[in-house]
Amino acid sequence: MLLSNYSKMLKKILFNYLKIILVFALFGCEDFYNFEAKKLDKKATELIEKSKLESNTNQKIIILQDALEKFQKIQKRYPRTKIARNHRKTNKINDLNKKVGDLRILFSKEMLQEKKNENVNNINKNIDLANVEFKNDRKLESSLRLLDAAEHSISQIGDTRTKSRLSNEIGRLRVALNDKDNAFKNLLKSEKYIEKMYTDLPKKIKNLSEVYRLLHLLNKKDKKKEIEEKIYLTIKNDIKNDDNKAVAYIEIAKINLLINDIDKVTNDLNKAVKLAEKSNTYLDMAKIFYKINNDKQLNFFLKKAKNAAKSKDQIFWIIRDFINISAFEYSISLNDQSYKTLLVAKEYFPSNPDERLVLELVDAFTRIERIEDAEKLISLIKPKYEKSMAYAFIGRQLGKTKEIKKMNFYLDKAIDVAPDLTVGNYEFQGLPGFSTKGRIFAEVAKTHAIVGNFETSHKLLSLIESDRFYKEGISDVIVIQSKIDKIGSRKLALNILNLGGKIVDNKLLGKIAYSQAISEDVENALITVKKMNMGFDLSQTLINIANQIILQQADPLT
Repeated sequence: MLLSNYSKMLKKILFNYLKIILVFALFGCEDFYNFEAKKLDKKATELIEKSKLESNTNQKIIILQDALEKFQKIQKRYPRTKIARNHRKTNKINDLNKKVGDLRILFSKEMLQEKKNENVNNINKNIDLANVEFKNDRKLESSLRLLDAAEHSISQIGDTRTKSRLSNEIGRLRVALNDKDNAFKNLLKSEKYIEKMYTDLPKKIKNLSEVYRLLHLLNKKDKKKEIEEKIYLTIKNDIKNDDNKAVAYIEIAKINLLINDIDKVTNDLNKAVKLAEKSNTYLDMAKIFYKINNDKQLNFFLKKAKNAAKSKDQIFWIIRDFINISAFEYSISLNDQSYKTLLVAKEYFPSNPDERLVLELVDAFTRIERIEDAEKLISLIKPKYEKSMAYAFIGRQLGKTKEIKKMNFYLDKAIDVAPDLTVGNYEFQGLPGFSTKGRIFAEVAKTHAIVGNFETSHKLLSLIESDRFYKEGISDVIVIQSKIDKIGSRKLALNILNLGGKIVDNKLLGKIAYSQAISEDVENALITVKKMNMGFDLSQTLINIANQIILQQADPLT
C-alpha cells in the first residue's frame, strides 16, 4: 500500500513537471514565432521601401512580389502572432496585391508603348530609306521600303478584319514587284490575322480567297491547296445561315474565275444556287455568269434577283435591291432593261414616300442618264435639304457626261435651295450637328472638280463652315485635282498643310500625301506621311503611295 501511494505521488510530480515544461516551451515557441515574424516583416518592409526608389516597373514588380511572398509566409507559418493579426486587420496583403496588380497593368501598357515606339522608329526609318531610294531613281526599292513601313504600321491596328485586308493589299503589291519570298511571308501573316476573324464569316472567306489567289500567282501549290481546304471547311462547318453560305461560295467562285479555273467556278456556283435566298446573292451570281458569257443563266438569275427583291417586307429594301439590279444592268449595256427595272422600283413608292427614299431613286435615275425621270421625282421632295441634294446628283451625272451648261444649271439650283442650318429636326432643320449647307456645298464642289473647274470648287469649299464637310470636300477635291492638274494640286496641298490646327487631322494628312504622290511629288508625300499618327489611315496611305510609285514605274516621271 505504501508502494502504491508512492507511485501515485510520483506520477503527480511528473505530471506537474511536464506541465511546467510545456508552459515554458509554449512561451518559448511564441517568442520564437514572434521573432521570425518580425524578421520577415522587417525584410518585406525594407523591400517595399526599396521599390519606391526603383524606376523600372518590371524590377519594381519583382521586388514587391518578393515582399508579398514574405507577408504571405507570415500568415501561413505564424498566423497567431501579433504581426500576422495586424496585417489581417490592415489588409496588408490585399493592398500589396492590388499594388502589384496595378504595376503589372502599367508594365503591360509600357510594353505596348515600347512596341509602338519601336514600330514608329521602324516606320520612319523605312520612309526615309524609301525617300533616298526614290531620289536615286530606284523606284522598285522605294516601293518595297514603303511596304515594309506599312507592315510595321498594321501591327498597331486592333481590328483583325482590317489587318487581313491591308496585309493582302501588301501581298498583292509584293507579287507585282516580284518580291516573292516576302510576299509569301506576308500571306502567312495575313492567314494568321484571318484566323482571328470570328464574325462576318463571308468577309473572312473573301479575305482568305485573296490569299488563295496570290498563292496561285506565287505557284505555292501545297499552301494553296491547304488554304483551299480551309475555305471549304469554314463554309461547311462554321457558316450556319444558308444565304451566307451561298455568299461565301460566290466569293471563292470569283477568285477561281480570276485564276481561270472554270470547273471550280461551276462547282462553286452549283453549291451557291442551292442555298441562295436573297436578291443581292442572286445578283452576284448573275454577275459571274455574265463574266463567263452565259447569257441564259445571267437572265435567269437577274429574274431570280428581282423576284427575291419583291418578297421583302420593307419598301426601303425592295427599292434598294431594284436600284442595285438596275445599276448592274446598265453597266453591261442593258440600258432599256435597266430603265424598266427602276420603273418597277418606282411602283413600290407609297402615296407619301420618305424623301430620303425618293432621293435614292433620283440618284439611281441620274446614274443611268434618265435625267427627266429624276427631275420629275423632285416634286415629291419637300424638305430643302433633299431637294438640294437631288439637284446636286443630277448635276454630278451631267458633269460626268460633259454636259457642262446643264450641269451648271442644276448645281446652281442645288446651291440656291441649300438650307443654312446645322441643328433641329431632320425634316425641317437638318440633322442635329449636321451642316446641311456644308454637305451640299461639298458635293457641288466635288462635281466642279471632276470637270476641272477648280477655282469654283475651291471657292465653294471656302464657304463651308462645318469642319467635317470641309475636310470631306477638300479630301475628295485634292485627289481629283492631282489626277488632272498636278501643279495646282501641289500648291493646294501646301496651302492646306499651312492651315494647321485640328482641321488637318490624320485622315486629311493621308489624303494630302496620297494626292502629292499622284501629282508626282513623291518626296513631299513622304514628308507629309511622317506627320501622321499610327492607325488605319497611315497603313492605307503608305500602301497607296507605294502603289502610285509602282504605277509611275510603268509611266516614268517627266
